Amino acid sequence: MSQENVEVVNALLDQWSAPDHGLSNLPRYLGPSIELESPFSSVVGEPYRGYAGIERWFRDIDEQFSEWSILASDVRDLGDQVLVIGTAMTRGRTSDVTLEIHVATVVDFGADDRVRRLRIYWDVEEALNAVGLEK
Repeated sequence: MSQENVEVVNALLDQWSAPDHGLSNLPRYLGPSIELESPFSSVVGEPYRGYAGIERWFRDIDEQFSEWSILASDVRDLGDQVLVIGTAMTRGRTSDVTLEIHVATVVDFGADDRVRRLRIYWDVEEALNAVGLEK
């Protein structure tokens, strides 16, 4: 099932770059108890949970950035996990400052073949360590 997991991750990356972020397709790819841990989680004090949490995550990002996209440079099949390494391209909404941030995301899949957990890391090495890989 792991190649299908990579395809799901690629589809999510494509949809999340769309103006509506593909929110209508959430149940197709994400399980109902989805958890997303991102640098913004520290602001709210806990992971974003469920479809409402994912929608809130997008609102939080859209509030901070007038433009943002994720360019994946390395997508690794790890069985029930997929590791994505890439660059987040952003433009601050109030500052108009552009940033290129090297990021990594670990995507965990559940028994129903949908994403059950996303963990976004601003430190690629930390993400590699989290999945038992070395840089």
